[in-house]
Amino acid sequence: MIFEPGIIDEDLFRAVCAEYRLDPEGSASMLPYGDRGKVGWETRRLYFDLARGQDGLFNTEPALRQVADIRSALPVTRIFSFGKCNVSCPYCKRDCQFRDEDGNIIVATDVALRDLFALAEGAYARGETVRFSGGDPVVLPKQTLAIAAYMRRRYGAKVSIAHNGSGPAWVKKLAPDLASAAIDLKAVSEKMGHIMGVSAALGERIYRLSEETQAILSSAGVILDVRTPIFGDTSLEEMRQLAETVSKNNPRTTFWTWRLYKAVHGCDWVVPQKEIVFGMLDRVSAEFPHLWMGVRAKWEGGGMMYWLGGQRLTPMEMSYAEKRGSGNNIELLRAA
Repeated sequence: MIFEPGIIDEDLFRAVCAEYRLDPEGSASMLPYGDRGKVGWETRRLYFDLARGQDGLFNTEPALRQVADIRSALPVTRIFSFGKCNVSCPYCKRDCQFRDEDGNIIVATDVALRDLFALAEGAYARGETVRFSGGDPVVLPKQTLAIAAYMRRRYGAKVSIAHNGSGPAWVKKLAPDLASAAIDLKAVSEKMGHIMGVSAALGERIYRLSEETQAILSSAGVILDVRTPIFGDTSLEEMRQLAETVSKNNPRTTFWTWRLYKAVHGCDWVVPQKEIVFGMLDRVSAEFPHLWMGVRAKWEGGGMMYWLGGQRLTPMEMSYAEKRGSGNNIELLRAA
C-alpha cells in the first residue's frame, strides 16, 4: 500500500527510465513502514535545520532559530526505504539481521517503479522532500538517480539521502540533485567492521569511503548530517578521533549527529547513559568549537539537543511532542 500517491508525467517517467536503463514496468524492493505493510508512510523532520541561518548555512555562533511550532518549522522528508543493503549492522532499526540465504531482507516487498514515482509526486504536492533510505539506496543506484532526475526536470526539486557512506562514486553523480545527505560514520576505523556486521578489513575500507563521500558532499555545498551511533562502551577518545574526521568538512554545511543506541533484540551491546554522552559532547564540542553537534532527545520539547563551541543548547519550549520515534518503532505503532 502506497502513501497518498500523485499523478506522474508519463512521458518524463519513461524518458528517465530509458536514460537509466530501467524497465518502466519493473519494480524495486522496498521496506514497509511498521507492521501495517505500508510503503512510504514514514517521514523524518530535519532537526539540524534549527541551527541554520537565513543563508541556509549553519550559524557561526551558538544560536538556534526560535520557532513556535516544530511541526511547521522543520523541513519534512518522505522516506523511500529500499529493501536491500550492502552491510549487515546487527542493531539495524530495519531488522536487517533477518535475511534469507541470498542476503535479501525478509520483510521487504516489491513495489512497482511507477508507484514510487507517484509517491514522489505526492510528497512534492505536500511540500515534502523525497529522501532515499533503506536498507541503503546505494544498492539501487539507478532507481535513485532516475527518481532524482525526474523531480529535478519536472519541478526543479532536489532530494535527500540517508546512506552508509560506502558509495562515493554514486554520491558524486547524485550530488547536484541533493538538498541534504545523512552519511554514516559508525565508529572508529578499527571498530567499523564489528558495528556494520562485516569483516574488519571491509569496515576499515568503508571508513575511508565515508570520508571520501563526506568530502564530495562538502565540496558540493550539500547540507551534510554525519551520523554516529553511541554505545555504552564508546569512549571519549574514540569520539575525538571521529571529530578529527568530521571536522575536515566545511563547518557551514556540516552537522554531526550522535545517535544513542537503544536495546535491540538479539544484540548484547551496552546501552549508553545519556549524561555520560552529554559530558563527552561538552568536551568534544569545546575541542572542536566550529562543528555543530547534536543528539536526538525526544524527552525535550524540541526533540533534539545541540552543541557548538562547548555550549549546550536546547530549543525553546514547543507545544509539539512526537508520538512516534524517528524510525520504525513497532511497539509504538501497535499502540497508536
